[in-house]
Amino acid sequence: METDIQKTIKNISAVEKVKENSNSLRGTIASELENDDPKFSNEASQILKFHGIYTQDNRDSRSTRLKAGLEIEHLVMARVSIPGGRISSEQYLALNQIANDLGNSTLRLTTRQGIQFHFVTKQDVRELLSRINETLLTTWGGCGDVIRNVTACPNVEDPRVKTVVERVANEISNRYKAPSDAYFEFWIDGEKVAESISGAKTQERSIYRANMLPRKFKIGVVSSIDNCIDVLSHDLGIVVDNENSQIIRLYVGGGLGRSGTDESTFARLGDLLGEIDIESLFAFTDAIIELQRDLGDRNDRAHARLKYLIARIGVDEFRRLVEEKVDIRFQPAEKDLFLATNDHLGLTRNKFNNSYALGIKLPSGRIADTAPINHRTAISTIVQRYRPNLAVTAKGDLILTDLASEIAPNLQDDLEALGVPSLKRQKPIFVSSFACVALPTCGLALAESERYLPTFLGQLQDRLELLGIGDDDIEVRMTGCPNGCARPYLAEIGIVGRTKKSYDIFLGSDREGTRLNQLFAEDVEKESIVDSLAPLLIAWRDERKESERFGDFIYRLERSRLTAYVPAPRRQRIKVSASSKESL
Repeated sequence: METDIQKTIKNISAVEKVKENSNSLRGTIASELENDDPKFSNEASQILKFHGIYTQDNRDSRSTRLKAGLEIEHLVMARVSIPGGRISSEQYLALNQIANDLGNSTLRLTTRQGIQFHFVTKQDVRELLSRINETLLTTWGGCGDVIRNVTACPNVEDPRVKTVVERVANEISNRYKAPSDAYFEFWIDGEKVAESISGAKTQERSIYRANMLPRKFKIGVVSSIDNCIDVLSHDLGIVVDNENSQIIRLYVGGGLGRSGTDESTFARLGDLLGEIDIESLFAFTDAIIELQRDLGDRNDRAHARLKYLIARIGVDEFRRLVEEKVDIRFQPAEKDLFLATNDHLGLTRNKFNNSYALGIKLPSGRIADTAPINHRTAISTIVQRYRPNLAVTAKGDLILTDLASEIAPNLQDDLEALGVPSLKRQKPIFVSSFACVALPTCGLALAESERYLPTFLGQLQDRLELLGIGDDDIEVRMTGCPNGCARPYLAEIGIVGRTKKSYDIFLGSDREGTRLNQLFAEDVEKESIVDSLAPLLIAWRDERKESERFGDFIYRLERSRLTAYVPAPRRQRIKVSASSKESL
């Protein structure tokens, strides 16, 4: 029987066909779990994403193994979906033990406030997900063409606003889970659920239907005074008015993923739809998701995100379609937002209830025992000792929350005794910057990111010291490919992997997350990035206004002057160098 989607779409992508024929997100997963093959099939890999699993391999060993005639080292990554990144101490300790038993003894906190397990084998996937479920957490919806993990400010100060932000994040997460019992059937109790409560009938009642959404859909929730999650980079951004928590502002069409070779793809910030009362929020979110479900591009996955629909029909037309569905009009927004952005690091006191929070800076979200700092041991010791609640930030850092006033003063000293330096002992660029995972596990990575960032920051810090501005703060975000998982297009300096040896440089975002940066230089050898930035750093040092940040300085710099600093592309320099050698 032809579906509604098929009636309007002629040449749907291969992934769309896999989804529709998956038997309610089951596919061949069950049978493939029982065979001895170390890898999943391509079709199963697509469906596994909805279960929070990406199939990968160890790219560090790939070439050597292939040359030796061996099978590559097949692995999976599992992502725990945690609305707002908030977990208990018991959950954290359990996840930490699971990583030790079934992963690579590290936890990777994500920029969408989830937690990832790396280097998991196919034979351990069932035990991994079953044990995660025992913590009352889940990987269901951590990946796939559904509403992804809902991000939210992890430490709102005002209790009235905090209640709304957390409630909205949780209710959205529960409301938009994919309609299938396959997750429980495969990973939890092994029991097949009766067709009467699963399969087509459930899908028909769901907002998703059989084909789910055209692509992933990201939702973020913040208060109007703290854009700590880069809410405008989401498909749907929900902003709670800090003065009246019953008023909600909605933005649509954000998204930072792009292709380095397809100029029709692009990073984009969300457009304002308007303000609504909180009572009508879910009527509006339903309408927005339904429009993306029905009008989003299912032929070309590169253009399937909501941002391309908004760019194609315009935000005014999209607003009209939403209002037509809901039969309620948006109210115009009357005031500016995002007066500040909080990184939630260090020791902070909540003036409303006198509780404390301690934000711990992590190296790009990785909790590991890696010299010179054993973060994993130190954090586990502190969590066991004090039993705080915890929250993951949108920069992959960790907050110990709801701390009693008698405990808080001891925490930083205890961490330092365990080898974790306080913020005052770390240079600002190391505190502000972060990277995506990239190699060796991400199959899309073109270059190093997480493993290269410390080296790059060390080189940049040396140059800043030489210029006499070593204590100045600049935010660097690095990714191993243009997809933008670390949101590099919202960084003062965005370093984006282009090849194994080179990166593109983007400059000029603000620190409030309301302005995209712009491409400065393409295909720059990694050894030359700091040299390429040096003239601009000197200009910033000498010509900036009082307290002017680097990104704001770059933004107001005349384009002609900025262009004069652009280095030649790597391939052009290689060609010139080769010609010079031939002439000798």
